[in-house]
Amino acid sequence: MAKAIILIGIQGSGKSTFYRERLSEYVHVNLDTLHTRNKERLLIEECLENGQTFVVDNTNPTKADREKYISAAKEKKYQIEGYFLQSILADCIERNKGRSGKACVPDKAIVCTSNRLEMPSYQEGFDKLYFVKIEHGEFVVEEWKAL
Repeated sequence: MAKAIILIGIQGSGKSTFYRERLSEYVHVNLDTLHTRNKERLLIEECLENGQTFVVDNTNPTKADREKYISAAKEKKYQIEGYFLQSILADCIERNKGRSGKACVPDKAIVCTSNRLEMPSYQEGFDKLYFVKIEHGEFVVEEWKAL
């Protein structure tokens, strides 16, 4: 069964690294590389038409941000998985400082996204949810536990 995988977390939480290390066999949907919502929409439509698993690697901080991906994928009978990457503000700002060029975003942008961050829930339509944290430089994935 094809999956729509939605990564959730503020800038610097490790989403793109997690994608590269754990999910790179799937189509990568990322605004940093696609640059426009229209290109993003077209790529997702192509995946849905062809039954390809895809990973949405954006911050996706709010339920409303995630809903458009979930509803489109549900219509095509996709399994919906969410991975919430632990988003400790100070850690994310520190990791962001190690980036260069456009990949390094202003601290203010990270704080703004953190302030908008809503925890995901199964009520949104996820079939599976996971919590991802970084311990000793490695990703640790756990089943989601409702707060």
